[in-house]
Amino acid sequence: MSINPRDLQKMMKKMKMEELKGVEEVVIKFEDYELVIPHAEVTKMMMGSEVYQITGQAQRRNRSDVEVIEVEISDEDVALVASQTGVSEEEAEDALLESEGDIAKAIILLKSK
Repeated sequence: MSINPRDLQKMMKKMKMEELKGVEEVVIKFEDYELVIPHAEVTKMMMGSEVYQITGQAQRRNRSDVEVIEVEISDEDVALVASQTGVSEEEAEDALLESEGDIAKAIILLKSK
């Protein structure tokens, strides 16, 4: 089955493509491992549904190698960090998560920005 060149050109005009900027990495998770593509080039194509094209060097990482750190942050800690740094509670919570719940590190992190 061949496609008429005119029909192909019409289809290409309908397809919208957009390069996604600022992608740090793409992670594709499988049951027992992950594919990590650092500094991937990602193109989003839309023609009825969204299709993503990812270009880069994939690295295989076993899921057992990934360390999961669970951090519990209280509302009081968020309020304290927000009041000490003058940022929103959402920013304070993000800083606490980044600093693994360490209030002093979160405050220093926010004040250094």
